[in-house]
Amino acid sequence: MINLSDIRIKEIKNKEELLERLMVVGKTSAVNKKIAMYVEKNYNAIVFMTADKISQEIGVSQGSISRFCVKMQYRGYNDFLRYLQKIISSEMTTSKRFSMLDKEDDNDKNLNILNQEVNNLQELQELAQTPEYAKAVNLIAKSKKVFLISNRMSATILPYMNYILSRLRPDVFELRYGSPEWENIDLTSPEEVVVFTTVFPRYSRTLLEKNKRLKNKGFKIVALTDSRLSPIVPYAAVSLITPITVSSVFDVYSTPLLLINLLMRDVSKKIPNIDKRLDEIERSNKANNSFFNVAGIESSADEALIDKS
Repeated sequence: MINLSDIRIKEIKNKEELLERLMVVGKTSAVNKKIAMYVEKNYNAIVFMTADKISQEIGVSQGSISRFCVKMQYRGYNDFLRYLQKIISSEMTTSKRFSMLDKEDDNDKNLNILNQEVNNLQELQELAQTPEYAKAVNLIAKSKKVFLISNRMSATILPYMNYILSRLRPDVFELRYGSPEWENIDLTSPEEVVVFTTVFPRYSRTLLEKNKRLKNKGFKIVALTDSRLSPIVPYAAVSLITPITVSSVFDVYSTPLLLINLLMRDVSKKIPNIDKRLDEIERSNKANNSFFNVAGIESSADEALIDKS
């Protein structure tokens, strides 16, 4: 019996590598050949399908699908699916996703998305133990200024980070694409700035070009992205690799948002006198009657930010 913990994951870099590996595994048995041929012809649609759905389509057992994925050097179907998403995400337009999802059963669609989200979230524990994560925490906590930049859908994550980080420390700036602040980043001294950028498929060319110019000028860039093969990685001093789910009409960013929450928690531990700063914010909230009073209890989202015990 194969021990799944001993499997060394080999990330598929592109469609050519996918096809090469399918050919190798497809030669190992008649069943695997049948599965390999189906994957070859339907890899775009597979990211929207459960293992049970595929087994029904091909006419093999669900166990055969799992064993095939292990032969492909993954820990199972969901693991294979996560890596497969990375090589096709850039070509998955909204209209193409919608047309594929429209053909699937609603229960299958929901189960597939939820299963992928569970697997994605499990990866965060490993990421939070890496040297890259620790370096990102130190840069965000100790740099004089933090610039948050992104573009298109990837930028929707930044207001959440900006809200929390601005309460933890001063000199946090969310620079929106096309604004004067975005255009004038280059005028800032790179020694006093860390740039935090979110770059997810479909990767914005404008954002990549901006980060490339900043890197060439000496800016330190912390990139939150979905793959070690992401085009932002060559420009980043630190790359935090977190999976996203693309098997919906729009990408699901639950995992990056949770990672940012974990980052902010650990950044707070590096900031001197953080309790005093949060107390001052809370006094201001109460003075301005910022929050609705439920049953006579003052409430504030900021109280839960730091564990003072």
